[in-house]
Amino acid sequence: TAGLILLMNFSKAMLSNSTMIVILLIGLFTMFFSSVAAMVEEDMKKVVALSTLSQMGFSMTTLGLGMSFVAFIHLVSHALFKSCLFMQVGYIIHSNYGQQDGRGYGNNGNLPLFMQLQLLITLFCLCGLMFSSGMVSKDLILELFFMNNYMMILSLMFFISIFLTFGY
Repeated sequence: TAGLILLMNFSKAMLSNSTMIVILLIGLFTMFFSSVAAMVEEDMKKVVALSTLSQMGFSMTTLGLGMSFVAFIHLVSHALFKSCLFMQVGYIIHSNYGQQDGRGYGNNGNLPLFMQLQLLITLFCLCGLMFSSGMVSKDLILELFFMNNYMMILSLMFFISIFLTFGY
């Protein structure tokens, strides 16, 4: 995160167009491969960490598009809800006696209703559901990405990565 903020501060002044394209490609590959890895991972802590890595790639892709302010907005809104999710996953692991394997949780019927609601709202905001801060930042980034004409394979990777956000 600190490296991303450093790149945001220097993106306008010191980085050339070719460097911005490299940043865009690194962000896209980070997004794509961490999203795919999160889909097959079973450890809850690793899934949360890989989803954070995917969203950092999302911000880096935005930075590669030359929109450092939008990348910062996404970074801040993501950090707010991801910190909430880290605490909720920690509570779930604690209530399941330290078991981190996500396959054994089922429907989490043993969680209090307030905790289930809180987890649901957090996940909806992270996925970018309508009328949430995640939707605002992701919508801006999607518009910026599709306004530029990139190769079909890059657009496909970007779209698949966004779609996989709902899966893990």
